[in-house]
Amino acid sequence: MADGFVVREAETEQDDEAVAGLMTEYLEWGHQRLSEEYGVNDPPGDPALVRQGLGQYRSPNGLLLIAECDGEAAGVGALRVLSPGVAEVKRMYVTPRWRGRHLGAALLDRLLDESEKRRVHTVRLDTARFLVEAQRLYMSRGFVERPAYPGTEIPQHLQQYWMFFERHDTSPPSGANA
Repeated sequence: MADGFVVREAETEQDDEAVAGLMTEYLEWGHQRLSEEYGVNDPPGDPALVRQGLGQYRSPNGLLLIAECDGEAAGVGALRVLSPGVAEVKRMYVTPRWRGRHLGAALLDRLLDESEKRRVHTVRLDTARFLVEAQRLYMSRGFVERPAYPGTEIPQHLQQYWMFFERHDTSPPSGANA
């Protein structure tokens, strides 16, 4: 446990309620901010479907992480495979109470480390334009802005309010065919 928190893989069933709760909170918060910032009243995701969608983030094709502070669910982050060698970071969120403790960075770093172990050479993500702090974090980890990518969940009519990023693994693949 570093800095009073731990980041670990979420356990099926045991952590589903906490993870779904964090993801739902994130979607609802994001929808509210979209409405406030841009007058958009069209959520990019349905919070009611969060729990049943957790499987797409579980092994072997994904990864679902939970961050805990003082035994309390404080943050979440996920990785899902888009195609062989290409994965997407999803649902990165830290509750307001626990922000400022570098949980977002710890979640992202763990997702990136795990993606390398899974021979993922390209990691993509999307983020709302108002999430400037998240964008700084992503750029500090080597992500660069790119156009919307195949497989994004962001509907085309909302993409003007989003930014899309990508990071390529710069290390040579170990034992992988070129």
